[in-house]
Amino acid sequence: MSRPAQMKMNEKGRRVAQRLLTLQGLAAIVLIGFFGIIFGGAGALSAVAGAISGLIPNSIFAALAFRHGGARSAHNVVNSFLAGEALKIMLSMVLLVVALSLLDGPFLPLFTVFALLHLMHLLAPILLLKTN
Repeated sequence: MSRPAQMKMNEKGRRVAQRLLTLQGLAAIVLIGFFGIIFGGAGALSAVAGAISGLIPNSIFAALAFRHGGARSAHNVVNSFLAGEALKIMLSMVLLVVALSLLDGPFLPLFTVFALLHLMHLLAPILLLKTN
């Protein structure tokens, strides 16, 4: 596969990842507002912690996963993907532990926002039907 074709495939993956991260960010904003109305300031803060615990690791994963592209760099693609996934899991755990240790408020918003942001990956094929 030629270098321009590799770059084109890699760029397409980055665009899809960027769209998904944008949708996750918008969903997080809506949920933060919702939990702010239901639980007040403590609920909004808890939802923000859940959003941070979900969005930052997902962004780092996307940056690492789409760093390489093409058949010639398949080994690099797999290594970047695995490193990104490992870092995403570890960073998610650290951020959740920090949030749980610092927050006193309701934890339902934190876990709900965190879980829904991660479940959006399952809905990505439906949410991002047009990938061009």
